Amino acid sequence: MNGSAATRRRLRTRPLFWVALILLVALVAGYLGRPEGQRAGNTLRSYFRTTPDGVAALARGIDRLGRHTEPWTAPFVDADALRGTIVLLDARRSPSPREIRALLNHVRSGGTLLYVPRYGTSRGRTLQTALMDSLDVVFRFRTTREQALDQYLREPRWAEDPITDGLALPSRLVRAFRIGYRGADGAGEGGRDSAAVRDSTAAGNRPPAGHVDAPGVKPLLTATAVDSTAWMAAAELRKGSGRVVILAEAGPLSNARAANHPVAVLAVRTALSYTNAADTVFFAEYHQGIRGYRSRAEVLGQFFARTPQGRALLHLILLCFLVLACVGVRFGAPAPAVAPPDRERRSPLEHVSALGDLYRKAGATRTTALLLLARLARVTRHPPPRDTAEADELLSRLDAEQGSETPLARARQGLHEDPPDLAAIAAGIDEHLSRRFHS
Repeated sequence: MNGSAATRRRLRTRPLFWVALILLVALVAGYLGRPEGQRAGNTLRSYFRTTPDGVAALARGIDRLGRHTEPWTAPFVDADALRGTIVLLDARRSPSPREIRALLNHVRSGGTLLYVPRYGTSRGRTLQTALMDSLDVVFRFRTTREQALDQYLREPRWAEDPITDGLALPSRLVRAFRIGYRGADGAGEGGRDSAAVRDSTAAGNRPPAGHVDAPGVKPLLTATAVDSTAWMAAAELRKGSGRVVILAEAGPLSNARAANHPVAVLAVRTALSYTNAADTVFFAEYHQGIRGYRSRAEVLGQFFARTPQGRALLHLILLCFLVLACVGVRFGAPAPAVAPPDRERRSPLEHVSALGDLYRKAGATRTTALLLLARLARVTRHPPPRDTAEADELLSRLDAEQGSETPLARARQGLHEDPPDLAAIAAGIDEHLSRRFHS
């Protein structure tokens, strides 16, 4: 137990442990905060999303009722080859002119397009995308007054049609459109179309719901605005052998509202009625910004890079690493280069004297003598002596003069004393080496 506790304590003091711990916490937090389940950072009518803003429930419902559904993650350049129904809901990326041509060819050859245009405004009027312009669809502008007073479209009415039979009336409609009425200035209150319709209404001639002068237009759901003008919230536009079913809002088709909203039932009936059993209902995911299936790593990467929560967590992780780096870095040398006055270092001579005192107190005088002779052996390229006999042999071999007054003879005499005379040995060695190098 004590060994494992000590191991854990040592592990906690290592920076690598804290680096691994921070990365683990970051991955867990990123996984728990990923935009799935009941959380999403933006509104996206995607086949893949199970969040309240997605349309996964709509796709699953169509699939369970007998029509195969698939996401389409490529441009509509080859839309002619798609058999069945194409679902384009509040697209974040508008189709290109080439894609629009392919889509309309798909419809004319017998296909179906379930389409919710993207609502946009600028300077008191609604905007038209290229596809809306091709279909001649114009949104009604919802004024600031209507938004402030929570005013919505009134008197919703379903037209008589097999796909609207028995549907309940929606409780609240916000957006509406017209088809086949070009030249409307803003298509809202104060626009030329509104004035013309009001004049017609005042004369006692109420216009048809949604102004359906364009050929091939069949209103499915109509309503009346606060200025008593008629608009469409759902309609069918015939093109060749096929059709475009246009809805004003994508919110009723979302996971949060599809379970009990009649417009969602209308969308499901459209897919079931106008798609053969052998064909497929394709959800246009490419125009929602999704270009393929994403791995968990890509989801986490997008969370850390493109969402406010992810960026905040990423900055917190970087701050933790910075603190960890600062804790592990030594700022300056562990000891000063010059000792303080009260702790000045000893000179080499004092160091040698202290070391000699230690040898003398330990009674290791003979060991000291052998260490002194080891220096002589290294200079003369001989092996250092290991005992007194080898030291005496070394001195005899190097003493060429063979006299009693030579430096090495005095060193030999000091070696054989008891205890050895270290001063005589050191002096003899120094004198011998001085003569050798200066002769």
